[in-house]
Amino acid sequence: MKRVVFLLAGLLLVSFSATPASADVPPLPHAFYGAVEINDSPAPVGIQVEARGDGVLEGTEWNPIEITEPGYYGGPGGLDPKLVVQGYIEEGTTLTFYVNGESTGKTADWHSGEITEVPLSLTTAAPPVVTPGGGAPTYYLNTDLFRAVEKYRITSEGEIRQTIGGTSEDDMLTISIPKGTIALDKDGKRLRTLEVGIDESPPPAPEDAHIIGAYDFAPARASFDPPISLTWSYDPEALPEGVAEEDLVIAYYDEDAGQWVELEWDTENNTITASLEHLATIALIGAVTPLPPLAAPAAFSVSNLSVKPAQVQPKETVTITVSVANTGGTEGSYSVVLKMDGVKEVEKRLTIAAGRSEMVTFSVTREGAGSYSVEVDGLSGSFTVAALAPPVTPAPVPTPTPTPEPVINWPLVGGIIAAVVIVALGIFLWLRKRAA
Repeated sequence: MKRVVFLLAGLLLVSFSATPASADVPPLPHAFYGAVEINDSPAPVGIQVEARGDGVLEGTEWNPIEITEPGYYGGPGGLDPKLVVQGYIEEGTTLTFYVNGESTGKTADWHSGEITEVPLSLTTAAPPVVTPGGGAPTYYLNTDLFRAVEKYRITSEGEIRQTIGGTSEDDMLTISIPKGTIALDKDGKRLRTLEVGIDESPPPAPEDAHIIGAYDFAPARASFDPPISLTWSYDPEALPEGVAEEDLVIAYYDEDAGQWVELEWDTENNTITASLEHLATIALIGAVTPLPPLAAPAAFSVSNLSVKPAQVQPKETVTITVSVANTGGTEGSYSVVLKMDGVKEVEKRLTIAAGRSEMVTFSVTREGAGSYSVEVDGLSGSFTVAALAPPVTPAPVPTPTPTPEPVINWPLVGGIIAAVVIVALGIFLWLRKRAA
């Protein structure tokens, strides 16, 4: 945005009651935000993140900071909370970050007045604290509409749960966002901030055209489904010389193309109404020369369904992929729904630039044996879970028959020995008699 959005004064200017009145004025704080994980999982709501170091004031309103969105402490937007580190701190002092009172080992240097993203990760044997009360976390869309700061409930999928509206300080522009609108950032995640204000220095008008007024919408490329409704009021008597009412158009500035592009609009009773799909700088322009027409809206096609492998064992993963293409003329968001046996299994929403395509991947498992049908936006397939084979009972091992011990006929052996002795004795006596 052309105007700078600062952290609320309460974040930056605090009371240093513990510091002697004679002390010097403390420097501006250093603010931090980022992703935070505990044991490789998003840190739950209610966990506290803290920074410690020499000269750091601890136990302030914003240090430690409590996680309000799973996996994140603070955020990058001007309206997002931050971990604010303040005190009488020397430039370049090393800070150490703690999650739930345990050191993450992550450090960063302190610099007055800066805002820095620092991702944190903690490995601990203690289980993380769950969301207070055990309920699901509540998400909010923080808005600054023409300097009116509010917050509105929004789901984790980006569905706005309260109607949002506002009118500019000059009473020229009114915006309306109905309940149920899907609001996503440029990465396809739920929108966290929305800022709208008068743009004092918009891009130059096209040749032979006059900018009657301009407003800046941020963050850039955030999308809305259905689009935001804009109603622009004007005074015919105040139009620049040479600009007639029929010359008025509402246009947005295309940063990539470097030009103003006319939106579709209707006019009635000195008002012009238009719809805005993606956030950008918009302007009421008295265009003597026609502006480039609005590009064709986003249009999507789904193709190339793949289900692999076609047969699996129980609990084995099946990978399902499709290709989603944006065949329209502008960037847009699209929800891809996977159905199993006709029942919605999971939904993924993505934002695709004009003329581009993306592969979407789903992973599913099933335990029961049988055939399962797969459907993604009219494309169908299937896979089979094989029945578990019955356990194989090993064949019994035969017990070897022991070899019988040989039986000795002792009477026979004794008789043989006796006979041998008698024969030998007879021979001996015969030989002796003969020798005599």
